[in-house]
Amino acid sequence: MRNLLTDAQLQTEFARCEYCEEKPCKEACPVDCSPADFIMAAKRGLPQDFMRSAAIIMGSNPLGGVCGFVCPDYHCMKACVHRTFDNAVSIPPVQATIIKKAKESGKMPEFTKPEPNGKKIAVLGAGPAGLGAASVLAQKGYQVDIFETESKPGGMCNLIPDERLDKSVLHSDIEFLRTLGNIEIYTDVHLYNPEVLLDEYDSVIAATGLDKEYRLNIKGEDYAYPWISFLKYHKKVNFKGMKVAVVGGGAVALDVAVTAKLRGASNVEMICLEKFNEMPLTEAERYLILKHGIEITGRTKVDSINGVSKPDGKKIKSIITSKVVLPEKEKFHPSKIKADKKANPQTRQFDAIIIAIGSRSSLELKKKKSVFFTGDMVNGPTTVVEAVAAGKNCAAEVDAYINNQPKPVIKKKVKSRVILDGKNMVPVSLETDFFGRKILSPFILSAAPPSDGYEQMKKAYEAGWAGGVMKTAFDNVDIHIPSEYMFAVTKTTYGNCDNVSGHPLERVCSEIKQLVSEYPDRLTMASTGGPVTGNDEEDKKVWVSNTIKLENAGAMGIEYSLSCPQGGDGTKGDIVSQDAELTAKIIDWVMEASNPDIPKLFKLTAAVTAIYPIIFAIKEVFAKYPNKKAGVTLANTFPALSFRQGKKEKWEEGIVIGLSGEGVIPISNLTLANVSGMGITVSGNGGPMDYKAAADFLALGVKTVQFCTIVMKHGYGIIDELHSGLSYLMKERGINSVSELIRRALPNPITGFMELTPTKKISAVNESLCEHCGNCTRCPYLAIELNNKQIPQTDASKCIGCSICVQKCFAGALYMRERTPEEMSVLNEA
Repeated sequence: MRNLLTDAQLQTEFARCEYCEEKPCKEACPVDCSPADFIMAAKRGLPQDFMRSAAIIMGSNPLGGVCGFVCPDYHCMKACVHRTFDNAVSIPPVQATIIKKAKESGKMPEFTKPEPNGKKIAVLGAGPAGLGAASVLAQKGYQVDIFETESKPGGMCNLIPDERLDKSVLHSDIEFLRTLGNIEIYTDVHLYNPEVLLDEYDSVIAATGLDKEYRLNIKGEDYAYPWISFLKYHKKVNFKGMKVAVVGGGAVALDVAVTAKLRGASNVEMICLEKFNEMPLTEAERYLILKHGIEITGRTKVDSINGVSKPDGKKIKSIITSKVVLPEKEKFHPSKIKADKKANPQTRQFDAIIIAIGSRSSLELKKKKSVFFTGDMVNGPTTVVEAVAAGKNCAAEVDAYINNQPKPVIKKKVKSRVILDGKNMVPVSLETDFFGRKILSPFILSAAPPSDGYEQMKKAYEAGWAGGVMKTAFDNVDIHIPSEYMFAVTKTTYGNCDNVSGHPLERVCSEIKQLVSEYPDRLTMASTGGPVTGNDEEDKKVWVSNTIKLENAGAMGIEYSLSCPQGGDGTKGDIVSQDAELTAKIIDWVMEASNPDIPKLFKLTAAVTAIYPIIFAIKEVFAKYPNKKAGVTLANTFPALSFRQGKKEKWEEGIVIGLSGEGVIPISNLTLANVSGMGITVSGNGGPMDYKAAADFLALGVKTVQFCTIVMKHGYGIIDELHSGLSYLMKERGINSVSELIRRALPNPITGFMELTPTKKISAVNESLCEHCGNCTRCPYLAIELNNKQIPQTDASKCIGCSICVQKCFAGALYMRERTPEEMSVLNEA
């Protein structure tokens, strides 16, 4: 199917999504589904990621699979910020592919089923609106019985050509919908009066759609196929070699035209009032016109049809058409069209004609207490997703009516913000503890710009963060924060050349008091430090004084900055925590004077020749105070140098920065792995840009994970994604609590070099995905050449299985496979 993406294409679209703070794509979606969120959820590409991504989609739209295939480009894509920059993220194909992956891997989300509430609702029509209404009501505990006149549910979705919608997608969406609660679907039931069901049901929703075709009311119209009947029974029609006319210029007419082509018509011509550029079609639909060679005759109307009745049915001989005009400066609308008096009628020869100018409802909309109408029969012809939205809104109205609650405020019938009640984005509890204090999750803000003050922390807490360390502050110290101190080394690796907050400690203390008072369930911590001048007596006074002030302010924990890479203090190691003796001395000052009930964390650096001497020195200090709570924060940002334009004339300015984000994850991982067996409490810091990197930290033994760069890039709201990702990962792996996850990679987190298998795989190619760029021939072992079709061929005698070709193939065409015995025998590494 054209709307499905390869893995490489999917990742390319993921990378283009900006995860906008305003989420304009979500606002533009009729069912309020958030592409930004379901794309972020799926980025890692693990099976449970597609499950939770699908949960986001289906929680807003129970026909999420269908809409991935048939949604037009004028909803979410039109709102994408990339649309006016380059081109919009291909959101519907991304959605279709995510749902397909979730279904094929058996990872469709399971929504919580409610307890029955004893109420019954009847829904007339199993189309998108009826199904949308049923999904919401079933999730609220109603028994929902759906009555459908046709032999299968789906409504007009069943008439969409298979080329645009594989009906297995529709059927699987409906099967998912059946799991949401007590829903029964009865087919081949003809009910024309909703009121007759009120004796048995508490309310009735009529969502029968536009089921009766509009007619042209012209001579000979009975010789034409009505479009609904044609699409319903097209498999019984043989158009082989025939010349077919389709009257109409909209999406339905195009579906008819494509179907006629697929049924063997040699020529299909759409006759319509619109010019080609006025036809209300999406880019994908216009592509179908070109693909199937469908002719367009615009500014034309059909006046009459000449036909003849034969024993084997009615057949046409010709049609008479005439030209029409749109008055100058008028925007196209059928009502504005006038006859072209200068043009003469034409007689055209066709073998068949299909009228596809729209439809209307055959059900009369009569207001009656307890009867509700929704969908296209109320709103006119809409898209599938708009019909689902209308159905959801109607369900909300019915629920309010039955429970004697105020009618919900719905500004637009085809925009619904209703979310299915049973969606659960955190299936496993993330509650954990910090030195005995219960916290919502192990994820907290690092001492950094996003935690620099009361307002920032408040915003973080309201977004759902479990806690945070307020940015490092000092007392009575002049603070220098350079202009433009932030660096974006790559899109996911940042650096900064500030080292502390510009706020005095006195202000931080007052803000801590306020935060602790307003958010007692959150872990409000502070960060501080002190001077290192060599005058131990005076230096100690400041470290101790800052500690006591923060303790008295009610800080739930205090972190000490011993490792600010861009704020080197000129000690033997340039950074305090590179010097084991100095580190131990300062920690001893703090521990001696500190309140035993308030945990202390000492922030270290991975920029050491070995972390062991530092940890050993710290443990010796901790051992002196067995009743006091303490640990370390590791591994912090990493010291690095970046260049930027400055005042220097001969070269750019070299700026020492604290490197953070994705680029330092491997450094932090190794440091944490090396510390994991040393029996010290660690708060992980430095690198994680998604839930899996954070989970790796926890598996390496850290008790909490601190975030900085990810929040600067994606905002405080990213916490929902982090929580969801970790919870679904735990569920997938049978991990029932955070305590079970912590230390899960231990006791042997590192596979030694000599333990790695020497058995070499070999690269291979999926020819259908190859884009013939030839980049794989850059193989450092000269093992790949292109054949005469520009397809890579791997020389088994030269390929040593390094996999670099696979890693850099943008199209995802290359992969690694096991060698055959013959390929193994010819490999020569001597």
